[in-house]
Amino acid sequence: MNFSSKTRVADHPIMQGLPVNWLHSKDELYSKLRGPAQHLTVLATAFAAPDFKGTGHHEPMLMVISYGQGRIFHTTLGHGPQAMSDYGFQITLQRGAEWAATGAVTLPPPKPGQLSADKVVYHLPPTVEKMPVK
Repeated sequence: MNFSSKTRVADHPIMQGLPVNWLHSKDELYSKLRGPAQHLTVLATAFAAPDFKGTGHHEPMLMVISYGQGRIFHTTLGHGPQAMSDYGFQITLQRGAEWAATGAVTLPPPKPGQLSADKVVYHLPPTVEKMPVK
């Protein structure tokens, strides 16, 4: 099922410029994540609807964790080609990886309309010819 992702920390470098809500492609929506949740900031959530065996609560989708002097970006999105073609997944993964590596985000946020609360926006890579396997 498609589901809406909700930005929770709009001023975090990964989330700056992203809309408050955007529709994400059919994907797994993890519920009931467990762990110590120490040094963790939830950047975005999604509502796990009871109609689809969800908890009836917002569940973490994007989060950052500090570990010593390190930075961790965690996404629960991107289970399969369709979900990975979702522009929201792509932009948050790219921005999250840059932030984890450098502590800053230089990649531009999506332009207005590139992420929508009303429809899933796909960004498909150009077709690449397969090279023969040796």
